[in-house]
Amino acid sequence: MRAAVVWSAGGAFDVVELSQRAPGPREVVVRIRAAGICHTDVSLAHGAFGQGFPVVLGHEGAGEVTAIGDQVAHVAIGDRVLLTWVPACGGCYHCVRGETYICARRRRAGDTGAPADLTTVDGEPVIAGMGTATFAEQVVVPVEGVLPLPDDLPFEESALLGCAVPTGLGAAINAANVRPGETVLVIGCGAVGLSAIQGARIAGAARIVGVDPQTRRRELAVTLGADAAVAPDENPGASDGFVGFDVVIDAVGHGSTIRSAWDSARRGGRIVVVGAGGADDPVTFTALELFHDEKTIRGSFYGSSHMTHDLPRMIELWRGGRLRLRELIDDVVTLDGIAAAADRQSTGDALRIVVTP
Repeated sequence: MRAAVVWSAGGAFDVVELSQRAPGPREVVVRIRAAGICHTDVSLAHGAFGQGFPVVLGHEGAGEVTAIGDQVAHVAIGDRVLLTWVPACGGCYHCVRGETYICARRRRAGDTGAPADLTTVDGEPVIAGMGTATFAEQVVVPVEGVLPLPDDLPFEESALLGCAVPTGLGAAINAANVRPGETVLVIGCGAVGLSAIQGARIAGAARIVGVDPQTRRRELAVTLGADAAVAPDENPGASDGFVGFDVVIDAVGHGSTIRSAWDSARRGGRIVVVGAGGADDPVTFTALELFHDEKTIRGSFYGSSHMTHDLPRMIELWRGGRLRLRELIDDVVTLDGIAAAADRQSTGDALRIVVTP
């Protein structure tokens, strides 16, 4: 099996032959047909979030089941499936409360399988990044980590439903609970931010404004539903008497953008941070403003998405033309083109590039 390995922090994606273990009793093998390159993959390739090496990264993926374990009953060989990097165990404290997106038993960045999921031809263990490792021709995942896909949704677009789209859409609909008639500001118009803009539009927001330093992304924000899009140094308010936004979604996750999100929300407004920030990047608020302004700020992991319920909803929104996916894809490349594609992704030149192993 061919896969793209990152051998050490900051190294390039190197496509090599690997061996893969057989599936366990409750696991399935998926032939990857499309895998999106997320900015998180680029960060992990540089050692972010405690990522270990060598590793095969990738967590946005869709494909076909080619083998199943002997205890798998509701998935069959040949099924079209989406991979989810937060497979819900169904039994932990969070799952039984319906918070499957923060399942206590999900595999983290850097976790290894037992036994090793992947090995080199010389027997060296290779980590299956985030338990998905979609930058490969096939993967072994728990049966809880695959969800059914319909025949009419192309694999390239399906892959984005594994991370970027539910993360952004869910930030608006699940975490922020945008209501009809509200005003919404989205900071960062990458694939997640653009999905949040679509989510706010679907939820019935009266005015949506995107913020991004790149002209092209601001233009795409308007195409996908924003009423306006501005550069970070521009005033996003609608008028001089504007009191602030009802909802602000930060899809960047830096200390400075979180603080800007707080300042842009009205008194009593809601702030959702869906961008993955750093452990060494503090955000400062005074005790008085926390008390006085009565704003609500919360994090949103994976868009607070319960994928078993939310995936069918996203598919119906796509079918109805209300959720647009193709516009988020800049290019489609083969596995051999992943190193150059990752470079484009890291510089911000591309919004989302899809790999077809």
